[in-house]
Amino acid sequence: LALAREPEQYSKKFRYNQRREQRLLEEAGGLIRPMLELSSAEQAQIYADLFQRRWGFPATGKEHLAEVFGLLREFMIGSLIYLADQPVAIQVLYRVEAPGWISVEYINGGVDPQQREFSPGSVLSFINTQDAWAEARALGKTLRYSFGRADREYKDRWCSRVAAYQV
Repeated sequence: LALAREPEQYSKKFRYNQRREQRLLEEAGGLIRPMLELSSAEQAQIYADLFQRRWGFPATGKEHLAEVFGLLREFMIGSLIYLADQPVAIQVLYRVEAPGWISVEYINGGVDPQQREFSPGSVLSFINTQDAWAEARALGKTLRYSFGRADREYKDRWCSRVAAYQV
């Protein structure tokens, strides 16, 4: 599995570059909004649109996304990014909490490929992971922030590879 590294495990240069990219995006009019400001239908529409733009094919279960997002709303966290009043990056994140830990599952995301110069996907990963670490630490809990399988190069920038075992 690919589990997000603690903020201190990133190099100073990496953290500087992420903060710089966020600042440049915001200076260009980028806006970071909490996912829960949107209705489930709005979340589903934005996710489906950005997923299609990024990958060139529709998201699995597209016709049921609003219902699924509505049913799992109490677990949804994170933010999305707008530029020029248009959504440019979204991540579907679900959070659960136990007495000793918080688990965040990064299900999938979508990014407008026309906005690569601002790296909105990276900015959003930085914001969402930093917020999750801050919350877990404030609660005195361990964070398990999963990017899923360690199957993509970009995950190695954000995560440590952790063996998954079958019982």
